[in-house]
Amino acid sequence: MSTEISQHSQFQLVPAYGSSSSDSKSIDVSSPAATYEDLVRNSDLFWDKLRDFLGYSDRTLKIPIVGGNRLDLHRLFVEVTSRGGIEQVIKDRKCKEVIGTFNFKMTNAAFVLKKYYLKMLFEFEHVYFFQEPISSFSAREEAVKRLVEKSAHHDKDTEELQPGCPVNGIIDGKFKDGYFVTMKMGSEELKGVLYHIPETCVETRRRKKKSKSSQMDSRRPKFHRSGYNFFFSEQYKRLKHEYAGRERFLIKEIGNLWSNLSESDRKVYQDKGLEDVERYRTEMSEYKSFIESCAAESAAATDAAENVAEPGL
Repeated sequence: MSTEISQHSQFQLVPAYGSSSSDSKSIDVSSPAATYEDLVRNSDLFWDKLRDFLGYSDRTLKIPIVGGNRLDLHRLFVEVTSRGGIEQVIKDRKCKEVIGTFNFKMTNAAFVLKKYYLKMLFEFEHVYFFQEPISSFSAREEAVKRLVEKSAHHDKDTEELQPGCPVNGIIDGKFKDGYFVTMKMGSEELKGVLYHIPETCVETRRRKKKSKSSQMDSRRPKFHRSGYNFFFSEQYKRLKHEYAGRERFLIKEIGNLWSNLSESDRKVYQDKGLEDVERYRTEMSEYKSFIESCAAESAAATDAAENVAEPGL
């Protein structure tokens, strides 16, 4: 394909996947060539050009389905090229960042991006973003193949993790049936939910024990809550009717909302958490003083009773 396409020019596009020159197609372009900026601004034009582009090499435009949702190739093209193209995205390890803009629920963002972008948009990027002739695509293709292999090797630890193997992580928050956690798995940082669903009999015993404990020690201060706990309670009350009967989806949605909070908004809840820590410390200090006082009174009463009983021995 020539580097310049005039308003009424003819150009030749050679598929980059091993086809010979005899398989090339000569296409008559009867409309002005589209620029990269045109494609970014006009999604309809993008789809027309992509469909024609794939058709030149006997490929059909098929919209990928990712996580049950259609992958918007126009948006994907814009997200990747705005970061310098797929080669730069892989080098900068921004695959997860790109896929993250779609709000898909997945942990294999890098694989999904490489699979569909390289298949559907890589050549298109070469011609329309870099404005290079298709004849020079093979060199870029080989470079990216090597980069993908290197990237896959770098992520080897993540890919080979087996169920039950230990990983490092932190607890971001707690809810009734488990914890919100951030886990470090190889080069990936994953956020998720760690569930703990006890057996019915265990839960029953726990409730009885808790009830008995609360009756025996109702003065003990309520344990302090984190900033996330305050946020969770607030959002749970707000969304519980919308997610009625879908508890797990509600919990995940609250986790996503927390992750997307700005630093200033998150600080509001974190400050509440710090205040509650101070409240807990103060009340616990008073509680311990009360327990010590009760213990001292009990000991004094015991000593007095023993002293009274001694003369009659």
